[in-house]
Amino acid sequence: MEQESNSFTDDSTRSEIDEDYISKLPDEILGKILSIHPLDSGSKAVAVFTGLLNRPCIKNGGTPLKIQDFESLIGDFLDSFDENYPLKMPRKAEFHFSNDFIITASLGLNKKLNLDFSKGNQEFPRQFGWEIVLNTMDFAHSSPNLFSVKTLKLTSVNYSRCELVSSLINKFRYVESLIIEKCDGLRSLRVEGLAKLQSLSVSDCVNLKSVYLEALELKSLRSNGFLCWFSLENVMYLKDVKLDFKGPGFNYLNPGLYNPLLRAIRDVNVLTLHGWMFKEVFGPLLSSEQNEQHFKFSQLEELWWIDSCMEDDNINSLFHFLKFCTSLKRLFISIDTQSYPVPCIGEHESYTKVQKGRMRKLKVVKVEGFEKEVDIMLLNEHLMEVFDVEPRIVEVRKGKQSRCLLRIPKRQAVGKTTESSKLKFSYKFVEEVEDKTGLCSKHPHMP
Repeated sequence: MEQESNSFTDDSTRSEIDEDYISKLPDEILGKILSIHPLDSGSKAVAVFTGLLNRPCIKNGGTPLKIQDFESLIGDFLDSFDENYPLKMPRKAEFHFSNDFIITASLGLNKKLNLDFSKGNQEFPRQFGWEIVLNTMDFAHSSPNLFSVKTLKLTSVNYSRCELVSSLINKFRYVESLIIEKCDGLRSLRVEGLAKLQSLSVSDCVNLKSVYLEALELKSLRSNGFLCWFSLENVMYLKDVKLDFKGPGFNYLNPGLYNPLLRAIRDVNVLTLHGWMFKEVFGPLLSSEQNEQHFKFSQLEELWWIDSCMEDDNINSLFHFLKFCTSLKRLFISIDTQSYPVPCIGEHESYTKVQKGRMRKLKVVKVEGFEKEVDIMLLNEHLMEVFDVEPRIVEVRKGKQSRCLLRIPKRQAVGKTTESSKLKFSYKFVEEVEDKTGLCSKHPHMP
């Protein structure tokens, strides 16, 4: 220990050791070093601390940039990625234009471009309609000025910027995934992606009333907020659908307008749906005699059902929907007290008396937000009674260990009292052990 201490007694030696010579190297040299050096934690640290991967701000000689240079600046940003950053690590830049107009652009792996307009001067969110046309140019005879972007994320686009962004998008080719979020003034959205577009996500656009969508290859549709009207053309075989609507966006709902949406999700594999939406939109459509007999979500394997509570009427509505889900393997039930409450629909005989059905493939039910343990137990008994199935019931508790519900023999429950006279069996909860089967994996739509 003494020898080690003496080796650092010279202040000049300490200064030489502490000084950072690497960060002073030119970017070109650092780029070459990173291109031949293994990408371990040391390489990443060098890149981050020298700013090679993250440019916080880009200005033109200290003066604001011109808005008409927007497209060329984003183009340069995209073009220089491979040349200056050979390992294709994510990078970020901030463009300052006149009138306090700021764009934060970030470029990630697999040609993912994020354009964020939330900084700078935010005027009153004037409502507007937005038309986005993707992948419709003749790429065989296209100009060299086109940019290849696979995933495009647009944040906080407003009325004054939508045309600017639309013009830029026309120069992108092969966009496979489009994400639109936090566009407060957006009232109507029209997206045409005849080729290549496979995924569309629209979230946190509080004033959105209508979506027109034409996309031959679309497989994933995710949307949240308040229910809007969907007009779908050439959208037939969606596989991943998230309809996370906390309530209706209109004073009057016409279920017939959502027939195209119902047909489009018929072959879905993963679905998120609120209980109120089934009661007021899909329920009336599915309750017709023809749909009762022939309509099935025959490929649905994972369902995330969100409801305001799990009282008897809500359970009956859920089970009425489950009758159409013959291939369901995993069910996730989340209680959200902020979700839109629908008055009891007990007058509908088809909801209150759910006929027996089959769900032979159902292996696990994950629940969260239940106030009472007895509600989870009753859910299990309803599943046994209606569908003749007893899946693994897992309760997810925020900040606590998940636990499983076990049904125990009567002789082991001597002296124990049940919380409700409705229960037919005795139960206990045990902390969940590590799941090695993958049955309790996280739902794809969970945050």
